[in-house]
Amino acid sequence: MKKEKVIVMGEINTEAFPTLVYIGKVSGNPNWKLPSHSHEDVSEMVFISHGEGLIKIDGQPYVVEQGDLLIYNRGIVHEECSSPICPLNTYYCGVANIKSGYNIIPEGAAPHIKTEQYADKMNTIFSFLYEESSNKAAGYEMISGTLLLTLITLIQRMVHKEEELPAKDPEELAVQLRAFLDQNYLKHLKLTDVANAFHMNAYYLSHVFKKRYNDSPINYMLHRRMGEAGRLLLNTNMRINEIAEFLGYDNANYFTILFTKTMGESPTKYKKNEKRQRVNVLE
Repeated sequence: MKKEKVIVMGEINTEAFPTLVYIGKVSGNPNWKLPSHSHEDVSEMVFISHGEGLIKIDGQPYVVEQGDLLIYNRGIVHEECSSPICPLNTYYCGVANIKSGYNIIPEGAAPHIKTEQYADKMNTIFSFLYEESSNKAAGYEMISGTLLLTLITLIQRMVHKEEELPAKDPEELAVQLRAFLDQNYLKHLKLTDVANAFHMNAYYLSHVFKKRYNDSPINYMLHRRMGEAGRLLLNTNMRINEIAEFLGYDNANYFTILFTKTMGESPTKYKKNEKRQRVNVLE
């Protein structure tokens, strides 16, 4: 199944104003995937309206789900793959002539955004933008331009919110830290990296997290990676070395050792035992 794309502008506007170059959608194809590619003249926004998938942005893997937003600034290499169990439904659009030099988000900002309370609004705006661009009724350019500006403004608001310093209250800080780890567990961060992101002392952060969750931040991320490995073993046809590579492990044997230590059995035995006990009702 190919992407459904609507070309909005034949040529990119040279004025310093956001221009919608194209908009499209992907609709529930379990076999859908796009290999590594980039866009040199546009930035791209992708909104997950339903389903799950695996996305790599600039070499960094992300597990995405409904309500997630992905931003590919121009020139950033990315690849996309839908889950065969819960296929992706997405809206995507290409944007040019953004004031910040064609970039939707600042350099260094997280390209994977949890829209949370804005999810319904984002879905409505993308849907309306796709409809207007497809029908091209009178005044669609003005409406599309306004909707595009609204999207970009909301995205920049969410990025700004993520950059704000966390609360000082230890309980709230621990919750914020866990949310950060849940979003970044595939990055193989060191404790100092996490501390730098929060502008706080590494020892204090670790202490606060362990007091709240009885686990260290690094061990928590390891368990999240191995849990994702287990999900991929059961729900995809990926080989062990492919899963290891996706999760950021160059050495499949080292990954197998970590998986066995964390999950109590090797990846092969885990897959065999779990599938033996599972009943697939829809088959």
